[in-house]
Amino acid sequence: MTLRVGARDVRHAGRGLLIAALMGSTFMATGMAVLPVEAQAQSARQAAFNIPAGPLSNALVVFGRQAGLQVSYLPEIAAGRQAAAVSGTVTPQEALSRLLQNSGLTWSFTGAGTVTITDRSAPSNGAVNTDGSLLLDVIDVTGRSGSAPADVPFETPGSSAHISREQIDRFRGSSPGDIFKGVPGVVAAGGRNGTKLDVNIRGMQGQGRVKVSIDGTQQSSTTWRGYQGVDERVYIDPDLIGGVDITKGPSGGAEGAGSPGGVVAIRTLNAGDIVEDGREYGVRLRAGVSDNADAPLQAPAYNQRTDRSGIEELENKNGSAAFAVSKENFDVIFAAAHRQRGNYFAGTKGDRTSYLYKNRRYDLSFTKPGEEVFNTSEDSFSALAKATLRWGEGHSVEFGYVHFESEFGESMGSMLFQQDNGFRQVSLSDITTDTYTARYRWNPGSDWFDLRFNVWGANVEGTTRAVAAAPDFSQWGLIPADEPRYSETWTKGADITNTTRFDTGFGHFRFDYGLSYLNEEMNGREYCSRTYTSNRCVFLNPSVGSRSVGSLFSTGKWEITDWLTVDGGLRYDTYELEDNGPGSVAGENTRDSARLSPSIGLTLEPVDGIQFFTRYAEGMRPPTLRETMGSDANAVPNPDLEPEVTKSWEVGMNLKRDGVLFDEDKARFKLAWFRNNHDNYISRVVNPNPRPGAYVFSFANLDRVMFSGIEVSAGYDTGKLFANATLMHYGEYEFCRFGTCGSETINTDYAVAHIPAKHSFSFTLGARLFDERLVVGGRIMRSGARLAPITQSDRQRTPMWLPYSVVDAFASVKLTKNLTLDVQAENLLDRYYIDALDGWVPAPGRTVRASLTAKF
Repeated sequence: MTLRVGARDVRHAGRGLLIAALMGSTFMATGMAVLPVEAQAQSARQAAFNIPAGPLSNALVVFGRQAGLQVSYLPEIAAGRQAAAVSGTVTPQEALSRLLQNSGLTWSFTGAGTVTITDRSAPSNGAVNTDGSLLLDVIDVTGRSGSAPADVPFETPGSSAHISREQIDRFRGSSPGDIFKGVPGVVAAGGRNGTKLDVNIRGMQGQGRVKVSIDGTQQSSTTWRGYQGVDERVYIDPDLIGGVDITKGPSGGAEGAGSPGGVVAIRTLNAGDIVEDGREYGVRLRAGVSDNADAPLQAPAYNQRTDRSGIEELENKNGSAAFAVSKENFDVIFAAAHRQRGNYFAGTKGDRTSYLYKNRRYDLSFTKPGEEVFNTSEDSFSALAKATLRWGEGHSVEFGYVHFESEFGESMGSMLFQQDNGFRQVSLSDITTDTYTARYRWNPGSDWFDLRFNVWGANVEGTTRAVAAAPDFSQWGLIPADEPRYSETWTKGADITNTTRFDTGFGHFRFDYGLSYLNEEMNGREYCSRTYTSNRCVFLNPSVGSRSVGSLFSTGKWEITDWLTVDGGLRYDTYELEDNGPGSVAGENTRDSARLSPSIGLTLEPVDGIQFFTRYAEGMRPPTLRETMGSDANAVPNPDLEPEVTKSWEVGMNLKRDGVLFDEDKARFKLAWFRNNHDNYISRVVNPNPRPGAYVFSFANLDRVMFSGIEVSAGYDTGKLFANATLMHYGEYEFCRFGTCGSETINTDYAVAHIPAKHSFSFTLGARLFDERLVVGGRIMRSGARLAPITQSDRQRTPMWLPYSVVDAFASVKLTKNLTLDVQAENLLDRYYIDALDGWVPAPGRTVRASLTAKF
């Protein structure tokens, strides 16, 4: 009989039912001894495994599906045997070794993509024919294709990307957001100003348009940044990240609720990331140093230094430790990381420090080439703990905790551009986050059930600084103010999802369906805004209240033939806002609404490894409390705002082929054209009915905002050499209000700080030498000018940059089996430039960092 699992086949030929495989004993011995080159290549690739402990036959089905391999074995050897759990990103042979530990069974690759399981104590336990051959009652578990995390985007009909642990280590950068460099259509906005992640996807950013999740939780908080608008902050130390998956545009599943711009799903370390193959425990220790930064001076300080420290002075350092245990029925991991860096220094090369607008030159930044960049320091500590228990037939539960705390520098927009003599070092901000997760899964190997149930909570508590440009008038006893602004956000949520698969005469079906709910409670304290400590306070109240978002979702996939697949989905999102601020009025302090959003897609695969796809999807972004109820953003809230509705079209292709020019090479290519219409886009506008003493700004729904463009990702790897390239090019864009559309942003809108570069490009070239003990390479990145032109009314508030090119270099040396030295040179040519979407804050100059990693 034939059983389809996901996009794969499970073929079971029972005794006298379907297949009688005849093998001479000599042929079997030869087949077991010879490992083809193609099989070596297949087994060397890593894949993401999540196989619960349970009956061996069920575990092998899941293994075949996740590894993309055909698994053959006699049913007798699996009967009554239990499989150990496997979790993490490892090679297929590592996964098999864990799966079969203490089972008395062994495995061997007997061809390209084929693994045979045998009983080492009874190699000939089948019936013998009269001709001496062995009659096998074979079970074949067939995987359609490899599923290493880095390959998933090239198998997925739609726009997605993956950032691996290896990429994070290779291009760590000075700021957490540097891990997103080279991902087309994705930018970590404002990454040089503070230690946060605030992700922009295809021009969408802030106020919940893009969700950044950590292990499925929403840990973000929104913070008013003056003329820079409102940013959405997430905090995580790169050393605790296991991998990042990015979905662009509206998506199904629990994490896509209320965030039609896209989802950035960060996975923290698992035991499988630390424990080596064949072992039950593992340790990873890492220590690193870098140059080009010095401890900040005592605030307030006005004179920017030019003498940067060397790497030998150990001014800037980081370290982390991780310990994990992986047993048959449980996994445990503990990890901690500390990072300390002073204010960095801008590059010294290049004279492009200003831009021309209407025949007049304006400075890009108050920081000049080679100078210290005020308010860019950080001192952070992170910790992680996870425990996973497995029992019965496919049951598992994981409990997790992630802690982050940091003191860091950041600058308000008003201080960055208003007046040069007012730019200064201010007191540090601080943040503390605590994230809690409980994740249950039941995956019995049945086509009807793969059930996941998650409960989580996240608390973000911190103090930022309300500062203004204040010249140094200390000789007259005037002290610049940097008043603390306290806020706290508690977010709690739960979701449940199940996957069902079945075959019919009309093809194979897969359904994912479930529901999710989250509640976000914002709290804060009245704070003082003033220029000098002797000035009278202007008291402001932050947003205080709650926001709830619920979602019912379902997606279906119909594999009509081997080359034609149709998918579709429905999502019903609902939200409720409640204002609990001092100005709220009972009976008028709540708002709610709901919407049904469809999606549909078509995929053609005329040749194995080549896909053509088209997709249409809709999604809703509810208004925020800040926009509708109460706000400290110098703007009058608008309780009558409609939710934003995104309507996204995509057309593209994927190529994933191995053995193109050589036996072991890999070619990857992804092309996607998109056109995203964002109806009812919420914009900050001039208050149409200002009263004396009232704010001059308010919020309104625009008719529409549209972005379109083309994204390309490509990679080629021969084993010895590897190359990767990405390209992002925006085509049309427009902002429409009152029935009129144009290529300029709306006057005073926060979107002025969200407009990406018209085009960007990156190219990485590397080599693995001396049996891969040495890996060396470099990367060049090019960013074009701002997509939309600046306007006279918003010229002063528009964060500007000029087109720039940056070169990075890396080397990794395996000193011993357990010890690796990594060296990176960020901005190798020491160029002075400002990153796209990082207005007024120059990027770090040449920064050399070195780290030692011990893993055993």
